[in-house]
Amino acid sequence: MKRGAMTKLLVLNSVLHKMTFLPREKKFFSLFEELAEKAVEAAELLMDLEADYSKLPQISAQLEELEGEADSIVHQIIQGLFYDHTRVTEEKGDIRYFAHNLDNVIDGIEKAVVRLTFVQRQTLPEPVSEFSPIILEASQEIRTAVHCLRDMRCDEPTLEMCCVKTNELENQADKINRKWLRMLMTTPVKNPDELLDRLLLREIVDILEDTMDQCEDVANILETFRLKGGI
Repeated sequence: MKRGAMTKLLVLNSVLHKMTFLPREKKFFSLFEELAEKAVEAAELLMDLEADYSKLPQISAQLEELEGEADSIVHQIIQGLFYDHTRVTEEKGDIRYFAHNLDNVIDGIEKAVVRLTFVQRQTLPEPVSEFSPIILEASQEIRTAVHCLRDMRCDEPTLEMCCVKTNELENQADKINRKWLRMLMTTPVKNPDELLDRLLLREIVDILEDTMDQCEDVANILETFRLKGGI
């Protein structure tokens, strides 16, 4: 190959390499960060029940409002993808999948708290106390990772560590889920009136476990962004 052609090829490769890391729509970064912040807020509200369970109705209402705000952000992302003709279908699918799974984290927290309003208890059920800090930590890891998307060249190691940590937290949640399912399914009910409480608590455990699964799915798609060099 002639020197001139080789130089052009090297320049082209350099440009393409840089383009991999540059967003074609910077607004997606802001929307992702806003959605990740909503997830952290939702997890913090769940943690607030530990300090004062009497705030359950108030926190449930706050989460319902937060969930609506998150849905609005997801709608903006989907609309932005619809009018974005610079991306292939696969890229749009990755972004849509990411946004919906992150929104599902907020949905899961809100759904679990709604179920708590059905349970006749004066204190936060122990399974929720065990899940809450793990969900909060996972959402914080995701928030940090999302901020790394703006500059993958500098922040790729941080994003990777956040994804690894989120997967580790999901493994912890699996253990908590198995422990409580075993207890809820095998411990005899002494009073028939406790049956509804037991069933609702079982559903809450399932919802919180699914919420952590959604966190893991978010981490996995963030890993996909990392492997591709950005969004």
